[in-house]
Amino acid sequence: MRKTTVRRGIKAINAGVIALIAATFFHGEISALLMLGIAGEARLTFFGFFMAGMLGGFGVLVAALGLVQGSAAESRTRLLPSFMLLFSLVVLFFVLTYTWITTPAPPPLQRGESITI
Repeated sequence: MRKTTVRRGIKAINAGVIALIAATFFHGEISALLMLGIAGEARLTFFGFFMAGMLGGFGVLVAALGLVQGSAAESRTRLLPSFMLLFSLVVLFFVLTYTWITTPAPPPLQRGESITI
């Protein structure tokens, strides 16, 4: 097992999870920051999902390649910080998903009511 290759794969998976979190929960804020319209926000969301899939798939392939390769004389490499970051990002994703599901929606407008902007 080559720990440096496995760590690079885990870092790519981490980047994929971050792209997924940004595309899922913060697409409105990012599009407002970049001054995009509604169509730009939709493109940004799809691009975030695409990048998350590409980075995650690449990371899995690189990590698997690192697990299959024979060990070489390499410096002391620690995998625990990368695994802990991956675990915390997955927990963050599920916490944000739970919060999104349980947050009450604003009450609907009554007939004849208007919105003041």
